[in-house]
Amino acid sequence: MFERSMAGGVYAEIESVVRSAVLGRHDLMPEEIDDVVLAIMGQASGYGPLLEFFVSQDSLEITEVMVNPSSAGPVVYYGRGGQQWRADRAYFKNNDELHSYCRKICEDIGRPFTEDAPIVDAWLKDGSRISVMGYKVSPLGPALTIRKSPLIRPPLPLEKLVEFGTLPKLAADLLVDALVKGHANLGVFGRTDSGKTAFLRALGQHIDPAERVIIGETSYELSFPNLKNCINLTEVVYGSKKVIDMTMICEAINRINPDRALVGEVRGGEIVAASEIAESTSVGFWTTGHAGGINELRSRLPKMFARGGMSLPKEYVDEQIASMFHFLLFLDKDSRGRRALMSLVEVTGGGYVTIFRLDEEEYARTGERRWIYENAISESRRARLAFRGAEMKPEYETKSEAYLYPQGGK
Repeated sequence: MFERSMAGGVYAEIESVVRSAVLGRHDLMPEEIDDVVLAIMGQASGYGPLLEFFVSQDSLEITEVMVNPSSAGPVVYYGRGGQQWRADRAYFKNNDELHSYCRKICEDIGRPFTEDAPIVDAWLKDGSRISVMGYKVSPLGPALTIRKSPLIRPPLPLEKLVEFGTLPKLAADLLVDALVKGHANLGVFGRTDSGKTAFLRALGQHIDPAERVIIGETSYELSFPNLKNCINLTEVVYGSKKVIDMTMICEAINRINPDRALVGEVRGGEIVAASEIAESTSVGFWTTGHAGGINELRSRLPKMFARGGMSLPKEYVDEQIASMFHFLLFLDKDSRGRRALMSLVEVTGGGYVTIFRLDEEEYARTGERRWIYENAISESRRARLAFRGAEMKPEYETKSEAYLYPQGGK
């Protein structure tokens, strides 16, 4: 594949050569030229009929591509702006064509896709994560999901999230000046597709490039082009066996002692090793996970620790959370698919203190977003953050506004 160099014009150069060759054919009608060029470029890149989702003008905004089975044939959806959109044309004529495409992709990455191996979860050569399901597992026909690699999907700036109404500007400024610069331990939680990874990548653009950052993930999603002294570690799967898992990666990070450590989504037993990173080092520890709020997080934690072979009694859950995190961020998206920061919560020895929260009652009444600035960060926490490099402004020390609106105004 040559997609990593597309920004430098390599794709355009290759397409020009292909188009010239196709134009030299006298057995093609003029209206067939574009389709033939697209087919050849799809085969050459490895993306096949889905090429435009990776190289078109709008492709940078697309986060994933899904091909779903149906009685009428394969249907293509794509993710953009936190929402799922149905493609306006058919990319595969029938299930047989899609099945052949899935088998070809799996062959290219050295993973069999057969009746004995009907589910394949792997990476494309560009770092995109692919999930293929077929045969008896998917009775209506094969299904395919490609979550695009961060290498071909640059981070969304935090300023853009403010512009999109994901969070108010004051909250974004506080996150950068106090939490990022102050090396706070952060947990970013929410349901699937609530924007956890996008949010973490946006914050990561404000990490000091001089810092040594180590990242551990199940699959490669957290890419930070601004960080040159950065190592990404991912799980290694050979066939159906995990050769390197998240627990091993977390243990390795704990030994390396970086300036900042990030652990991609914690789902199960790796929470034990991840907690040791958060508890035993003074660096900023960041992670993501599935939880809609404090109560859900408190409920899930003992189950995850149990999967890691360690019992976490309910009476110690809050103590465990306090030992791992200084702040918790909860994300969600509304009925229109627009992502939002639901709350920013400080974890203190005395419990959980909400700094900002989305005013859901106001949204229910008017359909408009606003956030309630409930509390300033505690004085003791501000002092610790300042000691670690935070830039503490007056508006972070004294709550001067009760309500915050997108982009600083109604």
